[in-house]
Amino acid sequence: MVIVNLKGRALMKFHSIMVVYLKELKDILRDRRTLLSMILFPIILMPLMTIGMTKFMVSRMEKIKAERSTIVWICNETNDFLKDKIESLEAVEVISTINDTSLALEMLNEKDIDAVVYIPDGFFSKLNMFLSNESVELPPNILIYSDNTREKCQFVSRTLTNLITEYRAEIVSGALKERNLPEELVRPFWVINQNTASAEDMGRSFAGSFLPYIVILMSLIGAMYPAIDLTAGEKERGTLETLLVSGVSRMDIVIGKFLTVFSTSIVTTALAVGSLAVSGAGLIGISPEQSQQLHFSIEPVGVILMILAMIPLGAIFASLMMTLSLFARSYREAQSYISPLMIVIILPAMASLMPDTQLNKELAFVPVLNVSMMMKEALIGSYEVVTVVVTMAVNLILALIGLIIVLQMFQRESVLFRT
Repeated sequence: MVIVNLKGRALMKFHSIMVVYLKELKDILRDRRTLLSMILFPIILMPLMTIGMTKFMVSRMEKIKAERSTIVWICNETNDFLKDKIESLEAVEVISTINDTSLALEMLNEKDIDAVVYIPDGFFSKLNMFLSNESVELPPNILIYSDNTREKCQFVSRTLTNLITEYRAEIVSGALKERNLPEELVRPFWVINQNTASAEDMGRSFAGSFLPYIVILMSLIGAMYPAIDLTAGEKERGTLETLLVSGVSRMDIVIGKFLTVFSTSIVTTALAVGSLAVSGAGLIGISPEQSQQLHFSIEPVGVILMILAMIPLGAIFASLMMTLSLFARSYREAQSYISPLMIVIILPAMASLMPDTQLNKELAFVPVLNVSMMMKEALIGSYEVVTVVVTMAVNLILALIGLIIVLQMFQRESVLFRT
């Protein structure tokens, strides 16, 4: 008989929680701000930001290459063979009538030109003497001035440097031929860097760097607006009192609201990861050569560990956001409380972006950072079972503590009816 009563109470309690959960979920889905943060941003804006920015950068570089560049060529030599090579470039206009370096640099600062090339007096004669062993002095340097805050100037500077370097190689090659020496004498050996990592390893490393940060950020954003709306928002609208006198226990109300915020956090994160997968395929289409170096493939174990990490993380953010929002009198006040918290959370979330970082037993006790590092190692495939277990245990305990705090806050009249 006692067992039957306990089962009946448990079923009634579960029913009450689900009623509150479905009611709050329906209200949340009607809220435009929640829809924007949970659906519009991860599904639409994320692909637009990644694919759109990549397309913009590619088109911008093509536009810079197609634009005509103007450089000032300062050289008093009569046989300036190097100038002829520069003038042969289609998109470069050479101004050789200016001999004042100060004036040319002023024009560069005023953005009238894109680069200045200065060849000192007697450069070619000293170069010939050096090549014929008539002088032990090294020839003077060729100076290229550019404004590296401008993309066009950077491109022109690289183009000029490459062309002058090729010209230098031709001179050395000619000097060696005159002495019946092999051209390879200048470079008796080559240094070749061989990447032992496969395209799959490179793809997992790249995904492990940025994906944990995106997951944590989306989990935080997904929990923020629903948490504010279901606490401070209901205070502001005056609907919280109606819910409290509805006959449902406060514990059931809290758990129902908590599950709603938790659900939106998980859904937002899942949608963001899915949209990033679509964006990644689009990026490969934009830049096919990258697909030869990066191949995105995640092991099933990495996916499982990432999902397991998202669950306590979403619960922590849900309880934390609800606790802070309960102290606020209005929606706007709750936002002012949560804004500093976002900065505190984002900083450790960026741990995955740091190179050569590894999760150890000490870092496994640091909230958020441990999740970021755990997901990174899970995606790469270099995780340790001990640190994974410690990380999951720490976050589950924090999630439970957060839920208990929210339950305690709902029992305090001074917090619920703070005006």
